[in-house]
Parts: sequence; C-alpha cells; structure tokens
Amino acid sequence: MTSGEPLVADFAGCSGRAVPGGPRSGVPQHGPHGRNEPNGPQGPYGYRVMEIGARNGLPRAGCCAFQWLRPGVLEGLPQPVPDCFLLLSGPLPRRRSSSADFVERIVRAAEFPQTFTDLLAQLPAELSGCVVTPERVVIFRGLTSPDQIFFRRSRAGVEWSSDPRDLLDGRFPEFDRETLWRSCRGEDVFVYPGLGRLRSGQLVAFDPEATWTQQYERTTPMALPRRTTLREYARLTYDLLLDETRPYAGCGDRRVGILLSGGVDSATVLAALVDHGADVIAYHMGTDDPSADESGYARQVCRHLRVPLVTVERASEDEDYFSTGADFPHPFNHVWLRSLERVADRVAADGVHILTSGLEGDMLFGPLRYGLHDIVAGDVRRREKLRMLQGLLATRWELSRILRSARPSYSLYADQAALDEVELGSDFLIPHPDAAPETDDLDYAPQEQTLNLGLWRPRGIHLAKPWGGRDLRRLAARIPDAYRLIPYGGRTIDKPVLRLAASHRLPPDVWRHYGRTWLGSPDENWCLRHAEVLARILGGPDTRLTALGIVDPVRIHEVLADPRALRRNAENLLCSAMVELFLRDLEGKTGHAPRR
Repeated sequence: MTSGEPLVADFAGCSGRAVPGGPRSGVPQHGPHGRNEPNGPQGPYGYRVMEIGARNGLPRAGCCAFQWLRPGVLEGLPQPVPDCFLLLSGPLPRRRSSSADFVERIVRAAEFPQTFTDLLAQLPAELSGCVVTPERVVIFRGLTSPDQIFFRRSRAGVEWSSDPRDLLDGRFPEFDRETLWRSCRGEDVFVYPGLGRLRSGQLVAFDPEATWTQQYERTTPMALPRRTTLREYARLTYDLLLDETRPYAGCGDRRVGILLSGGVDSATVLAALVDHGADVIAYHMGTDDPSADESGYARQVCRHLRVPLVTVERASEDEDYFSTGADFPHPFNHVWLRSLERVADRVAADGVHILTSGLEGDMLFGPLRYGLHDIVAGDVRRREKLRMLQGLLATRWELSRILRSARPSYSLYADQAALDEVELGSDFLIPHPDAAPETDDLDYAPQEQTLNLGLWRPRGIHLAKPWGGRDLRRLAARIPDAYRLIPYGGRTIDKPVLRLAASHRLPPDVWRHYGRTWLGSPDENWCLRHAEVLARILGGPDTRLTALGIVDPVRIHEVLADPRALRRNAENLLCSAMVELFLRDLEGKTGHAPRR
C-alpha cells in the first residue's frame, strides 16, 4: 500500500453465482452464518440473496453475491448503485472503505473498459475483488494480492469464490496425480482441476455470451540510471519500504504486530515501522532445539529498536502435530502449521489486528538464477565485476560449472548437482519421472491464501507483507542478478541489497547473519519420536494417497522403520500427511471418495 492512508478495513473474501435471467437484490454483507432474503427485479444477470450454510455450506441453485467480512464486523462497503455490487478481498484504506463515491466510480466504470482498467490500477495492489452489474461480472486480482477468486463458467452460469470448495457442487474433484505428488513434496501448487484463476494484475470479464481476460497492470522495471550502485539500490530499497509500511504504522492507537524471525527481512520491516513511530510488538516462533534456535537474533533486534518481544514456543513433542481446528481450502503442505496456529492465537488474544511480516524478501532480493554470465553482462561497474569474478572462483562451485554458467541459459542454481544437494527426501512417494522441475512463482501462493482464509482472517488478523509492495517489486525487477548474490571470502552472500539497506538500522550480527541454523531439526525430531502417528495417517489400508498411486505402501513402512530415512524424509512426510488429511476432510464435506 502506497497511499499513506491508515488501513482499517480488511475484507475476508467473496463468492457468488450468476444465472441468466435470475432475480436480483441488494448485496448481502455477512459473517460466517449470515442470512438474507431475496428481492428485486429481473435482469440479464441476476443475483438472489440466499441462506448461508445450506447443503454443507454450498449455496442452492440460483443467484447470489456474498461479501465475506471479518468476525465481529457487521457492515461492509456501501453499495450506492442499484443492482450493482463491489465485492472485495484484502485490505482497503479508511477513506475508501466508507466512501459511496469510491464504490460508485468503480461499478459505473465497468461499462467502459479503458476507464475501468485505469481505476483498477489505482487500487491498493494487495486488493482483489469482483464487480457485478446487470450486464457483466468482472473478477480482478491486484498486482501483489495473495487472494485468488476462483471461477467457473458453464451452461448454468458463472460461479466464483475465494474458497475453491464452493465451486465443487458437492462432487469430489478428479485430482491430477502429478499435482498431488508435488503437493506432497511441499511444492506450492494449485490442486483443483477445472477452475479458473488469475495472474497478478489480471481481470476476467463474463458477459452474457462471452468471456474475456485482460492484463490491466504489470510489474515494469523501475527507470534508473545505468550502473546504479549497490549502495544506491540499498538506499532506494529502504525509502520504498518506508512508503510501504506507512499505512500499517498509521492505524491510530492500534498496536501493530510483526512476525519476527532471526533473519534480515522481517527485522528491516520492523526497523521501518519503528522509524514511523508505530506502536509495535514482535512475535517470534521459539524452539527449545538449539539447532534451530534463532531467538538470540530476535532479541538483539528488539533490544536495539526498543520493541517488546513475545516468544511463542512451539508445541511440545507430546502434542499432536496435526491437531488443528482450522478449516483449510487447500492442503497446507508446510511444516510450520502448528507453530503459526499458536502465534495466531496469541496475536488475537493481544487484540492485534494487523500483523506484518518479512514475506517475499527472499523472492524479490535473493538469487533466482546466478552465474558467470550475470556478472559479465550485468549492469555493474567494471571494478565490481572484477571483484565478483575473483570471489566466484573461491566458492564451492567447480570451475567447469562456473564456465558453463557463461551461457545465459545456464544457472549455477539450476544445475542438477546443486539441486541434489538440497533435495528433500521423498523415498516413500512413487516416482514421477516426467514431472518438470519445481519453479518459483510469485503469481500464486496457495499456502499464503490458505493461511489467510483458515488461520489469520477467522481471528480478525490481517497479515501484511510490505516487501511485496508495488514499487518494491518494480525496483527488484531492475536490480541486476549480479547484485542478488555476491561471492566473498569463499562464501556466497545472498540478498546484498537488502542487507545493505538494513545496515544503518540493525545490529551487525543481524544484517550480516549468514543462515546456518537447522530450521527443520524440530520437525525431524518430532517425526523420529512419532513414527506411529505417520504410519496411522500414511500407512493404513484406507490411505487415499496410496489408493491414488502417490504413496508407495511398502516404501512408506520401510522409511518409517529406519531412523536415518525418517529424518531425511521428515519434511515431505509431514507435508504428505497434511495432504492426506485434506483429502479425508474434503471427502467428508462432499460425501464422495476419490476415484481409485
């Protein structure tokens, strides 16, 4: 958010169904169990307000448009234009959230494509939404929004929802085996077949007889002078971060929270909030495992910036790793679920509604590719290039691989030998040899949306990621790859721009911190002590992943019986168990089992 207006409204999502010729009514604003009654005239696209919760939470046949609201919120956006609705998902500044003129300007512009796209590009980049008029339905997704509004068009009309399960019509999806296999390996993939979704800065419009998609905003590299220095990139980075954090720091007398790890990404966001004079409280996920303990860095940061620190300890080894009351629309294939759940409970208990984070710092400022070509052809001064080349020769990469990286198509980080070094164990999964390599995709993060819908927003918390702001993405798109990693003294220093941006505000031990902690150690130790739990979920005769040909029924027991294999496969075992539990939950909601 770059408007500088304080954030007060956070919309949890939206859903609806458009049926040609159906009755129409004013838009319902509701929480989890709202009820509204139908009224209104006929039209080409109509909307009928219906009871929420019928048929296991799925709407009955007909027309509807639902704006989801945070718990305790009774009113949403004003809807001043008859038979036209603006539905939102994400944060909105104070002035706009209460302005009927704001809503009217957007819904009336939907009839004029160029005016409409110009207005969408001026909205907060974290916002997604839907505009409904008698003539069309338009779904849009902001440039930095984590929120997808999924959609499907059929002969019966158009359906959309922030929760893909709303579009299943009570049927169990015919999941693609490779997609579920990737999810078991912890890859951030979309598992539902046949549903539409948008790229960042894109819209899709449904007219009565046609559907069309348009890119209304793109991340274009920021215009900067040639050979802009590393120090200048760092200065610009911190200045833009100040712009992005200003709305979260200006929330009146509300206290702002931050998820503080031991890294430089979240610590720099905290420094920017403190520079604004915000009342901040830091939350750190603690552990009693010395191999993964980063609390010392969090304490240093908070002591240096004079910010209170709350350490939320991980669940004990005797607690059920999978015990959760959350209702997730996607398989949450990440090992931090229980820890994040405990943090969310504490944040909500403290009355904190805005929680910032260091999310996307790695993706924007770290190396996605790197090699000799990036140094030689990079927009970098000659003296710096020479030093980088000398440093590259002193790294762990073999000379033959360094020379191969002189080709633009070859990256030292894409080399199979390099990938094998960090490959997580998946010995219990049936191999999928034709699967393409995993890719990093800023456009879609089901883990993030899952946490928003299943963890943060039900507790009245908005999770913000200032590093993902519109202008910071433009700056990151301009940074040469040679400035995303610097070889020095036999090491490779990642995110040098971000580190240098933090150097004037953080203790040297923090911004120079070279990550060597073993973050997976607590999860590995839990698996070593609870192999019987994993066997019950993944090794039983009724395991869905086995029936779908994803988990090998013999290899799973061999892995669980071998402590070394158990430790090596721990992360993917936990991810697979959560995919299995997701399938069972979906089976219970739809009343159908997956096809064998």
